[in-house]
Amino acid sequence: MKKTHWLRTTLITLVACGLAGLLLAVILFQSDGGRTGATAGIQFSFDGAAQGMAPNGYRFDLSGFTSDEVLSAALQDAGMADKYTPDQLRDNLLVSGVYPEDIVSRMTRYESLITGDAGRIGMADYHATLYNVTLYNDFDKSISRKDLENLLGCVMAEFRAYFEKTYSFFLAEDPMVHNLSDYDYAQQMDILSESLGRSARFARQMAEEQQDFLLDGEGFSDVAARYETLISSDLERINGQVVMNALSKDQGRIVAQYENEIRLKEISLEYLKEEAANTENIIARYNKDDIIYVATSEALQQVGSTSTRTYDTLVSRYQAEKDEIAETNKEITDLKLRLQDLVGEEASPSAETEEPEEGETVLSLQLTEEERAARNAAVEKNIALILQKQALNDEQFAKLLKAYSEEEMNERTIAVSEVEYDTPSLISGAFIKKAIMTAGPLCAVGFMVCLVGIILSRMKEEKRS
Repeated sequence: MKKTHWLRTTLITLVACGLAGLLLAVILFQSDGGRTGATAGIQFSFDGAAQGMAPNGYRFDLSGFTSDEVLSAALQDAGMADKYTPDQLRDNLLVSGVYPEDIVSRMTRYESLITGDAGRIGMADYHATLYNVTLYNDFDKSISRKDLENLLGCVMAEFRAYFEKTYSFFLAEDPMVHNLSDYDYAQQMDILSESLGRSARFARQMAEEQQDFLLDGEGFSDVAARYETLISSDLERINGQVVMNALSKDQGRIVAQYENEIRLKEISLEYLKEEAANTENIIARYNKDDIIYVATSEALQQVGSTSTRTYDTLVSRYQAEKDEIAETNKEITDLKLRLQDLVGEEASPSAETEEPEEGETVLSLQLTEEERAARNAAVEKNIALILQKQALNDEQFAKLLKAYSEEEMNERTIAVSEVEYDTPSLISGAFIKKAIMTAGPLCAVGFMVCLVGIILSRMKEEKRS
């Protein structure tokens, strides 16, 4: 009878502990058992993704998920722009990378001294290529599952578009080229030269890196060749006309420009001459060490000295200064000739030249207004043709860049998974685990109390008997 009593007591105690643990698990699970949210994954598989590099060669990050541009566009797409704000989404959006389980050990491991690579880190620069993006409903507990999933889907779509726009190749427009007519002809030549040169270098770089990429049988090297031809042929020819004829929209302005350039270069020339003279004096007073040879058992060895090296450096510097002086003199002479052509001074015959015979005309380097207007019109026409050719080449270059970017970044290389909804549930595995972890210890304690009671009861019975 007593055995039945203790068995019944034990069962009741275990049931009571289990119910208490279950009730406590429900309370704890509802308080901190998890947040309701929608989750989607995004995986990058383009070249360089494992090194954290985007197709355009720059490092990429996922900060765009929390940008106003992406979140505002997502709310607009979901039709919730009037209901929620980007700040509400930003505070409840979590982006986390998916890393291998042993990432810490793989990043901190080192090899032994025997291999000679002690302290070498195995994966110091690891970059995740798979990320989970979760949007929790804390900003509105009453939002439906469908709306939350739809909102996260719009965020993923807008981020993907933002990523492709940010990290794809594109040809930037040059605003100065669009306003080219606001400048004088000489400045127009400089602007066109810089614009065409920049595009040519970009196209040549792409041609070297992507030699096998073709669009309709044409590659980046073809585009680069056309830019280089525009510079070396068309632009140089027009620039020669502008320089030789001193063409300008405002003659007074270009005269002042040439005079100012001559003045600046003459000042620079004086400084260069003074510097060269100082260097020459240092060289004249410099004494080199004698060459010393030391006899060894096999041969003679020359003992090194820094004095000879210093002397050679001074001589090289002096020669460079003389070359710069010569180049500056050449530039000054060229500017003076241009200025002379512009102001229209007559070419006076030299001493060895015979006087012009009667009826012979002395050539004047100054153009008449009609001639200058005609040549200005011709230059403007040729500049317009260069702009047309540049626009056509820019269009083809932009198509190539767009096609290459689309090949590198598409639905396959930037894959977005389906949205999954996750909310705490009493019939979920998480709750079962929580209940076992909460009720288990209580049942164990109750069972141990019952065992102690049984042992004490048996000890009392044995004393009585």
